Amino acid sequence: MLVTVPGTKDGCYRPTGREGIRHRRISESQINPLREGSELGDVSLIFAFLIFFRVRPLTEADKKKAATGWEEFKKKMPKDVAIVSEYAHIWGTTYNGMILVESRDLSAFHDFWHRFRETTRWYVPETKTYIAQKEE
Repeated sequence: MLVTVPGTKDGCYRPTGREGIRHRRISESQINPLREGSELGDVSLIFAFLIFFRVRPLTEADKKKAATGWEEFKKKMPKDVAIVSEYAHIWGTTYNGMILVESRDLSAFHDFWHRFRETTRWYVPETKTYIAQKEE
């Protein structure tokens, strides 16, 4: 399998003029470090989910209802998923909030996601999620 990788000493590939994209071969164990028999098989992954959201305009009564529902939701968090932080303002985007969620288990996050959307859908019409991973 060929994968495009950076081609300069400082790790940034900046094509200029007629330069082509350089490739190098990546082994299957590098693509899937948890594959059985891999020398990297003992790697533990942590997934981070950056969930950007847009809250619709709310009345004071709706704000109280949303806040109460959110606090109840957090009390019932599964043990395999953690809300690391909550942000009220995201300058430079069209979103007005973000939460950072971590989990070692994608299935647990999937269950969390469905509960999150069921709880917030009435006042959060739009979300965008980015997923990152780190190895431990």
